[in-house]
Amino acid sequence: MESIRPSEQSPLLDTNNLNPEFISNLWSVCPGYLDTALSVFERHGQPFILVSTLAMIWSGSRNSPRKEIDVLVRPTHLQTLVDGLVETNDWEISENYGQTTRNETHVRDAWLEATFSDPQFEYIRLWPEELYHLFVGCHKIEVSDVYVRDSVLLEEEYYRDPCRRFGPPLLRYFEERNLRLLLPIQARAKIMRRDIPIFIPTIEGHLNALLDQRREQIRTNLDNGGAPEWQVRDFIRYLFLDWKPARNWILSTKVKERNRELMAERIDKYRRKPLLKPVRTMAEIKVLSYMPWERPIMPESQYLAGGGGESTDIQN
Repeated sequence: MESIRPSEQSPLLDTNNLNPEFISNLWSVCPGYLDTALSVFERHGQPFILVSTLAMIWSGSRNSPRKEIDVLVRPTHLQTLVDGLVETNDWEISENYGQTTRNETHVRDAWLEATFSDPQFEYIRLWPEELYHLFVGCHKIEVSDVYVRDSVLLEEEYYRDPCRRFGPPLLRYFEERNLRLLLPIQARAKIMRRDIPIFIPTIEGHLNALLDQRREQIRTNLDNGGAPEWQVRDFIRYLFLDWKPARNWILSTKVKERNRELMAERIDKYRRKPLLKPVRTMAEIKVLSYMPWERPIMPESQYLAGGGGESTDIQN
């Protein structure tokens, strides 16, 4: 399916903006350290599609990256990709590094560990389509690197508050303030192969894949080595899907029928911590608690039918 490429619309996400002084042997991690891996994927006609935590950071979720880069692959390409990555001498076959990431299903996946010194990410994990419940041919969005300085929401339709009281940071927020998003040391191909794109799935496809994974875990009582339960929760948290209008919209337009019951249960189960505001009176100081959508609508925002901005409140 044809991908959409918002990174082409913003100079903030242009890898050509990397300053030449960052390409130096003095850096322990040289820009473009994924060059060889990306070249292997291109050689085998396999797009480089991020999934899991790193993809969610591009989808508005304020997640902390883990040690691995999760990549979706066709099962027919799994062994050839493993062989190709090992042949670069930058990666070697590894056992997964933690009990919580153990794949108990019959579907084979692969972990590869970086052999070079001081990598930003220590592992690449290859997820076959069947294991991640998502096809390589899914709708995709091109991004500029595997990681950015801050979370950013590329799909603006998921910013649901028309009056800009709350929501994940949109790309336009960074553009208006000229805030850089890419790290100075980029894993994204810069030296040799900056022409090879990196993708993420759309939120709709990714969310349904996570819900499918969770239903499969419940049905089989087997762990696939991922974390669909808390990742679905993070989508609810950072996209504010517990707000009733957003809840109704996501369930009716984005969540597949097979997943609606589970998604509705997860939204209704989620308990957002309220925001706190001290109010001083003549006699005392009171602390008011309220939800982000209970903020008053400012007069200058009442006319807005759409828009976005960053959430100024950090949810605990």
